[in-house]
Amino acid sequence: MASDGDRTNATGPADARSHPHMYGHVLRPEEFLRRARYDHALPAPALRRWVDRYWSVSWDLEPGEVHRAATLDEPAIHLTREWGGVRRAGADGGGTWVTGPVTRGRFDVAQTGAGGVVGIRFRLGGTRAFTRGEPAAARDRSLPAAEWFGAGMPGSVGAGGAATATEAAPLLDDWLCALEPADAPGFEDLREVLDVLADPAVTSVAELERRTARSARTLQRLFRHHLGVGPKRILLRARVQDAIAAIDRGDSRPLPDLAHDLGWFDQSHFIRDVRAVTGMTPSSYARRAGGDILEP
Repeated sequence: MASDGDRTNATGPADARSHPHMYGHVLRPEEFLRRARYDHALPAPALRRWVDRYWSVSWDLEPGEVHRAATLDEPAIHLTREWGGVRRAGADGGGTWVTGPVTRGRFDVAQTGAGGVVGIRFRLGGTRAFTRGEPAAARDRSLPAAEWFGAGMPGSVGAGGAATATEAAPLLDDWLCALEPADAPGFEDLREVLDVLADPAVTSVAELERRTARSARTLQRLFRHHLGVGPKRILLRARVQDAIAAIDRGDSRPLPDLAHDLGWFDQSHFIRDVRAVTGMTPSSYARRAGGDILEP
């Protein structure tokens, strides 16, 4: 069990600088934080090999108001308990869901009335320590959590109970530890490859092959088994994430310079890749000073 000193959370001012991991994940994080309350907490040390963080979002909007939040396509798998006014593709309304890796651009959620979400963000490949659920089978889908985790989260997590990440963390720690997690075969190999992939200089599968001494076919099998998506998708997602994070932080570099520094050597490819993930060109996204990210 983690002590208070082992945890971090973000319940302070609505400022994305207090939540640096939101950059490159949530589109227009400052606008998001004006409409919703966000909190996060670290899992117990014994779980951090497989679990990245616990997170929560809650909102209480005016009658008739709709807030449309968007995140970039996400290779990680999330387990969520949701309640109140929440609508998204494949899982309308409340419930407990496993959302697999998203590969079709951004992930959009419409929030109305009052509601909330408590979630677990697993590390890449981390779900296989807890469940036999196939990441590829959950790609671009939300599945009932019971299909992967039995009851799927303690009943006291959510509305009327532990409704923030900080409150839910001890309950989620106990529940996940009781599942007796253990590395799935090949997980250590995956971690080694992901460590190489974290280097921004690795911008192609060919370079990943060279740096890891593994063939493209071996990498493809490894990623598909543990993540449900291939290495090419992870590489693209990482570069687009870095570009969006730089824009939201107010990076002063002209967009062509930013693209070049992040490994794009063709502006048309930069524009195409960013638009494929966000639905907007880089210049359109950079001009958007605020407001609902899903407005035309």
